[in-house]
Amino acid sequence: MRVHVHSTNRRGRHLICGTSAKETKKLTTQDKVETFPPQAWAHRQGKVSMKTLQPADWSPEALAARAQIAEAFYRFGIGHDECRADVAGSCFTEDVVYDVALGSAKPFATYRGRTMVEDKLSAIFDETRDQRRHVISNVLVEELDLGAGTAKALAFCVVTVAKDGLVLGASVFYNGELRRQADGCWRFTYFFIGMDDFTGNRPAAGENTEGE
Repeated sequence: MRVHVHSTNRRGRHLICGTSAKETKKLTTQDKVETFPPQAWAHRQGKVSMKTLQPADWSPEALAARAQIAEAFYRFGIGHDECRADVAGSCFTEDVVYDVALGSAKPFATYRGRTMVEDKLSAIFDETRDQRRHVISNVLVEELDLGAGTAKALAFCVVTVAKDGLVLGASVFYNGELRRQADGCWRFTYFFIGMDDFTGNRPAAGENTEGE
């Protein structure tokens, strides 16, 4: 006799245990069982419009810009890991819009301005009290206008969390818009952090009322 046990995960979705692989496949294909996050959610919800591979500017000036854009992602990640809100914050313009979302194009939190970003990050560091490591990769510059000094870029990230043990903390998608400033640095004017999912609870310090 097969026993079916219904349980609920941490987001309130119902799970079915004890179902055979064949039955699960049949259930998935016929009844379209909901999973989280939705597959390809960033693209299908209009948060990113992927371009096909095509010729681009690979001049020395463009290569330097691409390297600086990648560094903005990396410096933000390492600054975050070392609880240096000033370092992470230096990657943003003074008027940045910083969105955080979970498996959806709709953010649950929005911070406006570098000062607010740094204040929120500092509060999150104080609350979480763990050691995180952002492993950022797949940086893709989708648009680069050297004349206007603007760019759009994407990146992936896996976050490990060490706190009396080691776990996979989050799987993340970044979507950024950047502007080259007077000092020659490329900084984010818009920064979208789209988590596919994460381990644990959302830091209360990171919440605000402008998101969901």
